[in-house]
Amino acid sequence: MNFDTIRQDVPPGTLTPGSAAPSARPTPAHERAADIILDDLFMSVGQAIGLRASVDYDAVVWLRSHFRQKFLAALRRQGDRWQADRAIVTAVSGLFAERAVRYANGAGSISLDDVRQAAADVEKYCRAHARRAAATSRESDAATALIAGYWCTWEPEE
Repeated sequence: MNFDTIRQDVPPGTLTPGSAAPSARPTPAHERAADIILDDLFMSVGQAIGLRASVDYDAVVWLRSHFRQKFLAALRRQGDRWQADRAIVTAVSGLFAERAVRYANGAGSISLDDVRQAAADVEKYCRAHARRAAATSRESDAATALIAGYWCTWEPEE
């Protein structure tokens, strides 16, 4: 399925890599793109967790809010790179799910604390991997290496 066909109300090419100038507030197109990306990632996390545990409601709310802000910041800075980055980001969501299950330590549900710890682990991994990728990239590729799929490293501007 083509991502642009899902967002039929956003003209193709509206958000392209590097096209979104940094702004204080996300645009409606950024908001819609972030919501679709989060839905996709929640499906990936759910598939990775499977029937091993459920996720507490407050953990879902926190997780969505936390990463939505980071994804909006990445969309504002880099434009809509989701199709290029999807495979990497969904793989990292599998890492997140495994960490959350591990922190739940056999419990039937994953708590807010478990989710926060797993998110911190994933963000640490993403930052370290992005630094390594940037260090081994040619200078012209360094900015792309820092972005390519590592959406969780962007800090929202407040």
